[in-house]
Amino acid sequence: MTSRIRPSFARSLLLGCRAGLLVFIALYTLCALLNMKLGYQGNESAALQDRVWNEFRGVVLGQVGRLILAYTVLGMALGAWMGAGLWALRVSRRAVFWGSALACLATEIPWVLADMAHHPHLYAATLYGRAAWTKALLLAMSGTSPTPWRVAALLTAAWVPLAILVSGGVRPRRWGWAPAALVALLMLGYAGWRFQEPPSPRTSPRPNLLILASDGLRPGHFSGNGYARPTTPHIDALMREGSQFRETVVQIPRTGPSWATLLTSQWAGEHPIRHTLVGREAREARLTTLATVLGDAGWQTAVVSDYAGDIFSRFPFGFQRVEAPGFNFPDLIRQRMLITHVALLPWTALAPRLFPERGQFPELTDPSPLLQASRRTLAGFTPEAPFAFLVFGSATHFPYAAPFPHEGRFVAQGYEGPWRFGASPQMEVPPDAPPPTPEDVAALVANYDAGLVTFDAFVGQMLAELERRGLQDSTLVVLLSDHGEYLSEPGRGLGHGDHLWGHEALRVPFVLRFPGHVAEGRTVTSRVRSLDVAPTLLELLGVPAPETFRGQSLAPLIAPGAPAAEVPELPALIETDLWFTNQDGQPYQQVRLPYPGVYEIATVEPPRGDIVLKPEWEATVEAAKHRGLYLGRWKLLELPTPQGVKVELYDVVADPTERQDVAAQHPEVVVSLRERLARERTWKRETR
Repeated sequence: MTSRIRPSFARSLLLGCRAGLLVFIALYTLCALLNMKLGYQGNESAALQDRVWNEFRGVVLGQVGRLILAYTVLGMALGAWMGAGLWALRVSRRAVFWGSALACLATEIPWVLADMAHHPHLYAATLYGRAAWTKALLLAMSGTSPTPWRVAALLTAAWVPLAILVSGGVRPRRWGWAPAALVALLMLGYAGWRFQEPPSPRTSPRPNLLILASDGLRPGHFSGNGYARPTTPHIDALMREGSQFRETVVQIPRTGPSWATLLTSQWAGEHPIRHTLVGREAREARLTTLATVLGDAGWQTAVVSDYAGDIFSRFPFGFQRVEAPGFNFPDLIRQRMLITHVALLPWTALAPRLFPERGQFPELTDPSPLLQASRRTLAGFTPEAPFAFLVFGSATHFPYAAPFPHEGRFVAQGYEGPWRFGASPQMEVPPDAPPPTPEDVAALVANYDAGLVTFDAFVGQMLAELERRGLQDSTLVVLLSDHGEYLSEPGRGLGHGDHLWGHEALRVPFVLRFPGHVAEGRTVTSRVRSLDVAPTLLELLGVPAPETFRGQSLAPLIAPGAPAAEVPELPALIETDLWFTNQDGQPYQQVRLPYPGVYEIATVEPPRGDIVLKPEWEATVEAAKHRGLYLGRWKLLELPTPQGVKVELYDVVADPTERQDVAAQHPEVVVSLRERLARERTWKRETR
């Protein structure tokens, strides 16, 4: 009988808290039970899970506690809010309890659906292969706007103050108008800030530098370079307003070593970042980089990155300000545990500081947070000194997924295969697994292109921000990448860094715009090296390059009015990174010195939990690397195998796709290039 009595306000809040807690603890339990496995971008390993539980049990239990606490606080707060609204409706205790529970669900469901519509690939690893109905749900949400769902979620919460006001439950006191006045003032202040006049141009007489980069950019997919899809309107405009080097080759097509070469103008081996999983000594080495040289010359230096740019927080590149995610084993555990909690994921976006591992999700390819961070950094530079600012995005890195409105725009209608919401290289592929179909590969390329459109839009927003601040004419704008990407071309697999066949992962864009200093609309077709990037930028900024830089400046080739000239023929050294797996079933596994996968050759280094190569495997990894060089029309490869070094030669003029090994037809070229490769790598002998 007492359940039919209208409860007091305090009792209604308590009933709502209980109801909300019940709902969200049930949601936690459901998510936890349905997703007990721990993997990374679709890669799972029993050995890895055993190691996590045996060695990092405290991290697992700590994350469980954080998740339960988050569900608890969210459920109680939302439930109390709904209880207050139901109290205003003068309903019974039972109605308050169950009404609050239903109202919490009515808010939670559209809030999750809104986030799912925004970036369904964030939910794909958990839901796409879970059940037929979850797969159908993701497919249904793809391509739909998240706005109606967000509005629906907000409306289910917004009725509470209205109900209280209409019921007369809150009577304004003498100063009851004050909150409304405060809200009005805040709204006016926001409007004034939002529509304020653009800041005046900066007064520094020296030019600024803005480098816009994305992981895994393939210049061959730029619409301005002849690609069929309209992928890059803003980058195309940048190329028209400036110059581009059409064939820029990186040494190691993996993020950390490649950025080290780009910034130090030294080959990997000269600088200590020889592979991705270097230890503390290499991470703490003092390097002379583009950032340190400009910092010493008076520039303000900064780097901002999302997921793929963890190397900037771990490696000593010398930027004065660094805003980049971390990468260590405890954080990987936390993010993999968080991503399975579908019910909580949308709420973590509202308080990213409480779950910083959200910013490390490879699946979260929305550049909006990167744009906000970049604008904050630009605003923080003082006008008296020039700035050098590197922004590094991840929209084109695997799992090759774009947020709304670009997600799925190029995928063939009706495709529901395994790569519908992106893909990542698989480290352990069952021997009987079917190869990807042409439809799978088409979906993969479509998703990559959508990510490229997303990054291009980001480039447009950053260029607009420069113009708004009056900096477009005083800033050298550079478009770069750390490596290209293999997109399941025949025999070449997926990803980067595992082999050197083809040019897809070795070639990166290098575009420069600097009015009055860089020619408009010029394309240099001669091959250049990532080694040459830093010296070129320093000359354009009027700063001498240090003696440690090995590259040459390319600035004279793109000076306004300069005659067209060929780049001197210089060798572009190339080599693989360490291999993460020996079980992916790809053809390059047949021409390797074998060693175990990363789960066995890597360890976790205290105190932060950095993932590093075990010292006893350093020599093996170094000896097993594939190496080679580009020189003129030739590309030479040396592939160590148990039977000896296999040598391959490609004529990249006659065979631009690099499919035909012509080593047997040109033995004299092979001998000459092998001697040149050994000579170029003399630092190896000097450092012994």
